[in-house]
Amino acid sequence: MHSDHPPPSPADELGRQFDLHGRRILLYLVKRTDLQTAEDLLGETFVTALAHWSSFDPSRQEPLPWLFGIATNLLRRHWRSERRARRAASRVAVHDAIEDDVGERIDLDRAVRAVTRQLDRMRPEVRDTVLLHALAELTYEQIAAATGVPIGTVRSRLNRARTALRAVPDATTLLNGASNA
Repeated sequence: MHSDHPPPSPADELGRQFDLHGRRILLYLVKRTDLQTAEDLLGETFVTALAHWSSFDPSRQEPLPWLFGIATNLLRRHWRSERRARRAASRVAVHDAIEDDVGERIDLDRAVRAVTRQLDRMRPEVRDTVLLHALAELTYEQIAAATGVPIGTVRSRLNRARTALRAVPDATTLLNGASNA
């Protein structure tokens, strides 16, 4: 059956993709930065996607990994500019407010700083692979599509990162967001 309806415009299609995937991408970004920055990066992700729509081939790739790839690249740029601030913040002493759970907060703060230091030591592409897996919960195949590398490279990067993070107490718990402090 032949349809007389023209194909959707890039803006209409990206609006549909935003409705489908915007929340998931935002949640990934929020786990890696603050809400305001995450919202800004989400908007920039879709503006960038619209600007590069002609390079997207829906017959060769899925929209979700492509959008996560754009978001990750934008986040990487943000992280580079914020790296000095994060390092300075990790050196700041724990607030001297007295609470019942001060010991737990100090332990959590130390563990978070240790994971942050370990992530900072990783090459950006390895760190992005870890966080796409741990925070965005993408599959290996989706990470490969998002980062433009073979699935074997994704496996290798995650293995390398796991080896490095095993030395950090509670790294798996922290990266998976199980801490409710």
